Amino acid sequence: MERHRLTTLFASVALMLSVTACGPSLVIENVDYSQPIESVLSVDGENQVHDQRYGIEFTISSVLEEEGNDSVDEVRLIRSSRGFYFLTAEGFNHVYVFESDESELKLKSKIHVSEEGIAQPALNQRGSHIEVVDRSSGDTIRVNEEGRI
Repeated sequence: MERHRLTTLFASVALMLSVTACGPSLVIENVDYSQPIESVLSVDGENQVHDQRYGIEFTISSVLEEEGNDSVDEVRLIRSSRGFYFLTAEGFNHVYVFESDESELKLKSKIHVSEEGIAQPALNQRGSHIEVVDRSSGDTIRVNEEGRI
């Protein structure tokens, strides 16, 4: 009887180890993270934005400080097919590119797009790149996570 229990125990441990060993090797390839339409997000009094459609919430305080602005009414956010977040707002001189990590967005690049600030920004998904449009001037700039292209 004791031998049967020991054999069962060893078999259970071997099964758990074999199942556990298979887990990390599973890879899903060719994932498209893109958001087809930009999110126009209102900024609350605490500089928080919340996109219910895509389930992301964060503060833009550090971006405002970096940009030299005290506040903005709304920000524009879009996610590229490679999973990078592009963020800008009215009056910003830059588009900020973030990569996601565990409970944080890390700055990948800061792309200069205007000396005067973007008057009426819009972000469009264009396959391999993001199109930054100033709707007031009609100027269009193509960017990816590395910078202007």
